Amino acid sequence: MQNFPFYDKPMRIQYAKTKSDCIARAEGTYDKKKKQEEKAERKRRVEEAQQNATPNGPRAESNGGPAASSRPGRPSAQEAVADPNNILFIQNLPYETTSMMLDVLFKQYPGFREVRMIEAKPGIAFVEFEDDIQSSVAMQALQGFKITPQNPMAISYAKK
Repeated sequence: MQNFPFYDKPMRIQYAKTKSDCIARAEGTYDKKKKQEEKAERKRRVEEAQQNATPNGPRAESNGGPAASSRPGRPSAQEAVADPNNILFIQNLPYETTSMMLDVLFKQYPGFREVRMIEAKPGIAFVEFEDDIQSSVAMQALQGFKITPQNPMAISYAKK
């Protein structure tokens, strides 16, 4: 499947850089303290990145393209008040997008749990992660990602 065209982009497949927690536990090499330290380090990096971002979010050129906005001058209800949490709200998806496509895109980020498509409202989805730090990392990395040339994803935190 390497370089297989997926929405006009070549699919990139790589080996994992580290063992999964499940494999490490099975081998007896899982270190809970080390994982907690890594989690704290990731949280610190996310906080630094948020502080270095522009007031309207991270810089578009650093994460794949311009961020999409629904209508100029009118922020959507999601953008108005969403505190960081583990569920991301995805907008501006092409109608033909499936949950499996988003699954492939988001499961490359640690802590991914599931994708929920809203059948009644095509073009939006919810993606759940284990915690808000992991969802922040995925959001920053995929903000503005173009599934098709006309559809850059708009990602925000879901309202609770």
